[in-house]
Amino acid sequence: MFGHIPQSTREALNRAFPERQIIHRTGGQVHCFNIGQRAQVIAVTGFALIAGWCLFSFLSLALGNNPFGSMAKDVRRLEAQFERQLVDAQAKEANARRLLEAQQREFTQAAASFEQKHRTLKQILGHDVLSEENDLSVPTNYVSQAVMMAPVTRDRIARRSRTEVIGQKDAAAGNLPGASLTNLSSDQNDILIEAENNALQSIELNRAIIRSSGLDVDEVLRSGPFGQGGPLVSVQDNTIEAGNFGSRIDGIRARVAEADALNRAMISMPFGEPITQEHYRTSAYGPRKDPFTKRTAFHQGVDFGGRKMTEILATAPGKVSYVGMNGGYGRVVEIEHDHGLKTRYAHLAKTFVKRGQNIVAGEKIGGMGSTGRSTSTHLHYEVMFQGRATDPNKFMKASQYVQQK
Repeated sequence: MFGHIPQSTREALNRAFPERQIIHRTGGQVHCFNIGQRAQVIAVTGFALIAGWCLFSFLSLALGNNPFGSMAKDVRRLEAQFERQLVDAQAKEANARRLLEAQQREFTQAAASFEQKHRTLKQILGHDVLSEENDLSVPTNYVSQAVMMAPVTRDRIARRSRTEVIGQKDAAAGNLPGASLTNLSSDQNDILIEAENNALQSIELNRAIIRSSGLDVDEVLRSGPFGQGGPLVSVQDNTIEAGNFGSRIDGIRARVAEADALNRAMISMPFGEPITQEHYRTSAYGPRKDPFTKRTAFHQGVDFGGRKMTEILATAPGKVSYVGMNGGYGRVVEIEHDHGLKTRYAHLAKTFVKRGQNIVAGEKIGGMGSTGRSTSTHLHYEVMFQGRATDPNKFMKASQYVQQK
């Protein structure tokens, strides 16, 4: 059988695979099957090959070297890469569409926006800083009608002369000049300069009036309920580059904001006189001889003499903070105004307001009397700023600089 192999190997095979017989008995008959050495070797060899292949496959799968698994991973990786590329492409397309739409909107709105800026600037130019919206709310028959020259201005920020705006406004209000965009831009620049000049004039005048009342302008503004601020930008000349349009607008708005803050402060100032009927002053603000002790004492207000129940008027808009008896002041009305200001009206015979009531300038709040520590019928009038007494006479003199419309 194995005549071509060496003797030692043949003997080992004969020992390992001797000829075997299988005896099978069934139905009373006995069958004998001989299994030769060659068949045994072939069967064992086949079984060994099958077992080896199964072991190899198992180890390959266990170690991750499955060829089918590798192909699946490659497919998944390609799918993920394709999905990322697809998402990136879609995002780029969406960005391009949005950019195109934004550019189209900007292009279609450019002319309208330019005209809107022009109309806005014209509104700024035509809006007086002391307009009805920002009026001092003081009746014309309440403050002295004498219009005096503005007091000398001594601004903290050095001012310089401004270039005069050349040209006249359009004949029809609100009509845009039917010229090119260049002419329209030049017209806007002129309006910017004129608007800043108007704001500066209002700022300087109001600062001078507030200073003439004896108060510090910056301290008054800090005490106000409306925060204002902005960069200080000066207009150099009559030609403003288009690229600087935004910064110029910011500068104008800063000046307008400052002018508005000063207007609000002016509204809070007690510039009016508390009495418009026949009266006379009996005592000024400052040191005086006390009428009771005959010793020198500081008088924190101004006294006005007159007839009993002479009408007493509020000198500025505000809210009544106190009504009633207050020691030596007698019957008192106290009004709190914005920007840390407060007025007190003492020795009243009668009051016509109640606590918490909003008051306008010139409104009747009481009648003159002689309650409290008083020698005769009169009004004791005080003005306080941040709790400190100030001279009311300075406010009444400063009111002469407030021009009525």
